[in-house]
Amino acid sequence: MLSDEDIKIIDEIYEEGYLIAQYGVYVKKKYKERVFKIPVDAGFGCPNKKTGGCIFCPDMGRPISVKYCDVQLSLKDQIEKQIEIQKNKGIKKFYVYFYPGTNTYAPIEKLKEIWDFSLSYKEVIGLSIGTRPDCLEEEKLDILEGYVKKGYDIWIDLGVQTMHQKTLKILNRGHNVSDTITAIQNCHEKGIKVCGHIILGLPNETWDDMMETAKILSSLKIDAVKIYPLVVIKGTKLEKMYWRGEYRTFDEKQYISLVCDFLEHLSPYVLIQRLSKDKVPEGIKISPEWYLGRLKIMNKVYEELKRRGSRQGNIYL
Repeated sequence: MLSDEDIKIIDEIYEEGYLIAQYGVYVKKKYKERVFKIPVDAGFGCPNKKTGGCIFCPDMGRPISVKYCDVQLSLKDQIEKQIEIQKNKGIKKFYVYFYPGTNTYAPIEKLKEIWDFSLSYKEVIGLSIGTRPDCLEEEKLDILEGYVKKGYDIWIDLGVQTMHQKTLKILNRGHNVSDTITAIQNCHEKGIKVCGHIILGLPNETWDDMMETAKILSSLKIDAVKIYPLVVIKGTKLEKMYWRGEYRTFDEKQYISLVCDFLEHLSPYVLIQRLSKDKVPEGIKISPEWYLGRLKIMNKVYEELKRRGSRQGNIYL
């Protein structure tokens, strides 16, 4: 969970006029300089492949367009090439972000080996590990807790998507809401921070359902969220639903409004890492047609919050 120092930093962010608890601002205040997340692909699979995968996932894997986040390169090359590039931009501190796949879905010996290696670089201050709620067994968290005790900043990027069981079933996620709750609680007990990935506009979810997800995550004191629109990608089950007329994405104005609603219902002490996604290659994107770039969406969300005279946590409080 966020420390008292972290809460103080978030209060400072709002005092300076920010309308949301922007993660980038928080990190710069915390470390007194910019910090870069190095995305790496360590070749992890996904246990959900056994049941067909999530309906929105192409070939049961996410497309990555970051040049050096490439499983064909060694982990050493991925880390060192990106450190070199970012150091030339003046950045001196880094997280290693295990991004594609379920990055705790491996024997514990392998996990410890790659985590130890990643933290062996003096410039690396912590890890961000993308995974599923049902792949965080206690012995894996025990290893991560050991890093926390050594002073590293350890984050779990958790594929939450929604806090509604009916939706998880439609998505064929293969885990339960109870798994998500347990994962967040277990991480917090060991000093591990959690960033929940949330998708707005999931099939059959109502406005009330999405606002309830914000409230539940707030009550669990989740540390951060990344919010995404649902994107229809070629080669997915969702694409078939789309062409059959069983699902439609939001237009940009609808999505901006929905993000603002979600932020208003979210605790002001949840860090916001993303409000959209900008790494979906246009050649495979079916819908939505509007540009998903996160900076553009962030600006439009700010415009809407200003128009409302509102901010993150306005209704939650």
